[in-house]
Amino acid sequence: MIGQLGSPLRAGDSTAGARGVLDDLLTHARGADIRPLAAWMLAIVFYLIYAALQPGMLTIDSLGTLAADGLPLATLALGQGIVILTAGIDLSVGGVMSLGTAIAATHFHGTGSGLAWTAVVLLIGLGVGAFNGVLIGALGLQPFIVTLATWSIFDGIALIVLPTAGGHVPEGFAGWITDNTAGFPNAIWALVVITILWLWFRRTKVARRIYAFGSDREGARMAGVSATRTLLAAYMLSGFCAAVASLFYAMQITGGDPAAGDGLILPSVAAVVIGGTSLFGGQGGFVGTIAGVLTLTTLGNVIFAVNLSSYWTVLADGLLLILAVLAGGGLHGLQQRFSGGRRS
Repeated sequence: MIGQLGSPLRAGDSTAGARGVLDDLLTHARGADIRPLAAWMLAIVFYLIYAALQPGMLTIDSLGTLAADGLPLATLALGQGIVILTAGIDLSVGGVMSLGTAIAATHFHGTGSGLAWTAVVLLIGLGVGAFNGVLIGALGLQPFIVTLATWSIFDGIALIVLPTAGGHVPEGFAGWITDNTAGFPNAIWALVVITILWLWFRRTKVARRIYAFGSDREGARMAGVSATRTLLAAYMLSGFCAAVASLFYAMQITGGDPAAGDGLILPSVAAVVIGGTSLFGGQGGFVGTIAGVLTLTTLGNVIFAVNLSSYWTVLADGLLLILAVLAGGGLHGLQQRFSGGRRS
């Protein structure tokens, strides 16, 4: 007999059977998907358009600038994507990011204090994620409502720490994002490291459970996957990524902003969806999300290059998100039909 939700499965045939169910779920969730490839093609097209509008952009330094601009969003979208793989959403990343930049701008005064307060920011992110995970996983509350509330709470705390945009961070801390190491911009190295960490994470038991849970919740429960522990892990990872993103953002603007994360919540979701991750959970990954981030970042640069107001960026992001949802569904349907026809 299958064990209770969240309890270990008994050894023997039931364990083997449960593992078989879990493997089937993972096979479905991790099947080949053309949507990330389409996202990368779109990102390349946008970058070529930008390079045509701004000659001299096809250089390592220009790519480093693009990476630095997109690094906070990429880190934020990594955590958001993990939550979306569970068919959830995390609006609280906006509050975590706002509070993190506010703390960096007001409490980073040197190496010692910077390291100490960096740890505080990261712990706050983990704590917010744990709070969300308990309410959503253990109590069964709706992710949208819970994370909307925590977004508002931590936005309010950010305003207490830093009432208006300003403050400053040490030059050594702020300059890291634009410096070079071994001839390559640090922002590019950071994206490479984050991608490697993601590729490692995908092979962990936690990731297997997240994919399986998002693909088929009931099937995952039958396979012994704990909803509470899975959602707790997903939201804690999202909170941690939002905290790291706040530090990258503080480097980028060399200061703080108590509303820093508010304007990046929609782009974090858009980047994930453009990158091919399904809003229904269970399918997608960070490699496609990077393409989504580059698409959104380059789109903003294109709008600036043609001398349009920055307000058009918000409009374009929303339209691109809708188109990505429609196109993603269409591409997935065509792929399923083609695969089915090829097997028949």
